[in-house]
Amino acid sequence: SGKDIALMCRQLSSMLLAGVTLVKALNILYLQVEKKNIKSSIKILYESVQKGDQFSEALRKQTGVYPELMVHMVEAGEASGKLDEVIGKLADQFESDVRLKAKIRTAMTYPAILVVLSITVVMVLVTMILPIFLGMFTADMELPIPTKILLAFSDALRNYWFIFIIGVGILVLAGKSYLSTEGGLYNWHKMLLSIPVLGPTIMKISAVRFSRTLSTLLSSGMSLIQALEIVIKVVGNRVVMEGLKVTKEDIRKGMNLSQSLRKVAALPPLVYSMVGIGEESGTIEGVLEKCAEYYDNEVDNSIQKLVSMIEPIMIIVMGGMVGFIIVGMLLPIFSIYESIA
Repeated sequence: SGKDIALMCRQLSSMLLAGVTLVKALNILYLQVEKKNIKSSIKILYESVQKGDQFSEALRKQTGVYPELMVHMVEAGEASGKLDEVIGKLADQFESDVRLKAKIRTAMTYPAILVVLSITVVMVLVTMILPIFLGMFTADMELPIPTKILLAFSDALRNYWFIFIIGVGILVLAGKSYLSTEGGLYNWHKMLLSIPVLGPTIMKISAVRFSRTLSTLLSSGMSLIQALEIVIKVVGNRVVMEGLKVTKEDIRKGMNLSQSLRKVAALPPLVYSMVGIGEESGTIEGVLEKCAEYYDNEVDNSIQKLVSMIEPIMIIVMGGMVGFIIVGMLLPIFSIYESIA
């Protein structure tokens, strides 16, 4: 996981900065780590480096285990002779990614609980409480329209529940199939960007990933073109990725990064403005890092704002559904009272 790789990089960096050789550092890591999958992976790295392989080559051999970002940065660190510093920057990068994912996961936990709770309450009311309650009325009694709707839904859910499950399964599989295509994922990400509050939040998250990753890669000695190729793969959002592909081609043609980034509509304007300042002052890596820090704080604020909007909306929707069910249950009683009166 990202957390394990971040911890591994942090420990490895500390040992290398202290003057411990890479082989010995890997051996110490192997002895310290308790998780079996990480332990076996480090053992393979240790044996490979001990045989004379470059550390980057050892990482590359374990396909799918270590991020491409890590492999390329280690390779750049080996070429520049600054492997200890580069691994330290990798640790910073992965720790930041872990914190960002944790923020998003924490923010989405409460709305997810509300959704599950809403569905559970509605199911219990419709399938268990409603049939018992309406069983008190005679079959020839004329029920109000809301009650008829609820009764029809309750009967369908209790008698044909398997059709609902199959339907939901088909929808989920169809959605996954659509999102597994490049076009489908691009359209999905484009739609998310167009949603108020959520769209700007996603833009800020993309700005954090773009700025921090590019800063880390450039500071490790990698060329701008090479760095952009890796950033395109790790930025996450397909709309941003397509925009950065255009940026990469523009730079090949001789255009400045700040000028080309103006075409990437899915990144906030402050990004290309700060990149322009960095290009003029010759401190683009530092400026990008400051940009990442700024948008990291902005993401916190945006997520809090998003959650504060989702909570009342979910409560209103949940209250509306439960209210409709209760009204549907009470209307027949009111009808009886009216007929008696």
